Amino acid sequence: MRSSDAAGIGLSALCLVHCLGLPVLIAFSPALVWMEDERVHLLLAIGALVVTFVAAGGWPSIRSKPLIYLVAGIGLSLLFAGALIEMSEMQERIVTSIGALTLASAHLASWMRTRHRHVGH
Repeated sequence: MRSSDAAGIGLSALCLVHCLGLPVLIAFSPALVWMEDERVHLLLAIGALVVTFVAAGGWPSIRSKPLIYLVAGIGLSLLFAGALIEMSEMQERIVTSIGALTLASAHLASWMRTRHRHVGH
């Protein structure tokens, strides 16, 4: 697996843990309440954006895989919507979780396409 796609999948998993697991973690360790700060959510979204741009590999790569990067763009848009748009906590968790899963699927598709291309030759 390309390290940039692996990092993208890992960061998406971290977003899911942050979004879905944080309430449970805070219940057991109230000292983690600082992780609910919206800035943490925004930093994770920015990290996902940076990793996705690195994984994209520039304009020629994007032109050769437009559907994958469309899916990645949708995932990133949902992550940023969850971080920046005022909504209920439940709505934010749903939007962010769908965004993280969508982005992870784009990284997985990119890895599979790259792997298939190298195996086929």
